[in-house]
Amino acid sequence: MRTPWSILALLWSAGQASAALPADIKAGDIVQVQLAQLHPTQAAIGYRQLDYKQHRYEAEPKKLFDDYCESMGQKGVDKFDSQSRLSQPSSFRCKAPVGSEPGPMKTAVIAPDNVLYLTDGHHTFSNFADIAGLNTPVQVRITNDFRRLKTMSAFWQKMEAAHLVWLDTPSGKIQPDALPKELGRQHMQNDEYRSLVYFVRDIGFDKEQNPPPFLEFYWGKWLETQLPLKNFDLNNRSGYAKAIETIAEKMTSVPKDTVIAHSDSGPLTADRLGARKKVNLKKLEKLVSDDGKLTWAFAQ
Repeated sequence: MRTPWSILALLWSAGQASAALPADIKAGDIVQVQLAQLHPTQAAIGYRQLDYKQHRYEAEPKKLFDDYCESMGQKGVDKFDSQSRLSQPSSFRCKAPVGSEPGPMKTAVIAPDNVLYLTDGHHTFSNFADIAGLNTPVQVRITNDFRRLKTMSAFWQKMEAAHLVWLDTPSGKIQPDALPKELGRQHMQNDEYRSLVYFVRDIGFDKEQNPPPFLEFYWGKWLETQLPLKNFDLNNRSGYAKAIETIAEKMTSVPKDTVIAHSDSGPLTADRLGARKKVNLKKLEKLVSDDGKLTWAFAQ
């Protein structure tokens, strides 16, 4: 479901030209850019995950500004009002200077074509794009400068080897040149499994501090082989809750040495991907409660 903010953002961002990249940026820098300057390194996101956050933001504007400030490494929002807009950071104030807490910051790499490719934060920044437009300024931390590579082909080989790109989509694997050029729901595919895995976190699996890249996508691809979504009605909260419960039961019952996916660094077992020993029923009850994430995800 597209929220009113999404429609406004489409109108606001239409025809907006992105600014030039700052000069002399390098690995380790924190740089301000527009969302339009960040190219995705995955083609799909979970729309239902976006729905949850966007509905929360509409009801609780403070959470929107908190999430923005935290993503800029600024701890959270200190002051905002009804006139504050993400597209105008001067209209609100965060608790700390940019980069004070770099952990939650989103990351990007510089490609040989002098373009920034986002490597973390596709859902968060897609929400910001849908709400405030692609001209919204954000701060990202540059992790790698690959401009020394002579070709984009060499760049994508490097990205795949470093697990910094995900080329699988709900309709099959794509080539790097088929990746979307912009963030946001209108530019990226919907991956139902990706959303489901997001909601089952802390219920069927735990995400450690330094998880394998694309952990949720690995779980999603495994679930494709185990659990056809045609068995569930994902268009209403009760059907979605049933799917989450079934997925959690499957994650927790599979032997922990079961190989869920293969990576260049070796097999990824259920244990390595954080499978819990049993379903966290308290978290499940919270998820489906009247003020739980799933209720927000299906809000009208």
